[in-house]
Amino acid sequence: MQRLLILLALLAPAAQAGVLINSPYWVIALDCPNNPRCYASSNAGYTGSLNGARRFDDPAQAGKFMNSLTSSLRGKSPRIEQHGEQRCVEPSDDRPINGRPC
Repeated sequence: MQRLLILLALLAPAAQAGVLINSPYWVIALDCPNNPRCYASSNAGYTGSLNGARRFDDPAQAGKFMNSLTSSLRGKSPRIEQHGEQRCVEPSDDRPINGRPC
């Protein structure tokens, strides 16, 4: 009985652990003088940092945002770029996810 309890205690955290997945997101990249990395942070502002860029869950949302840019940002050759980051998500019974535990 004690061995069974120890075994359950060791397996329980693994069953509840999340799974590391690659998660895509989209941003609006711009051509800015003296800055090779330039992104729209709002429809009238930009940043030199990907962390400061406005992020979107799908390219359609990014396209709508790109169409709302002010003329000063439209002059910087806006384009949609896909990036990715790793996230830890909890698998569910109806949607199991394969990946590394996190």
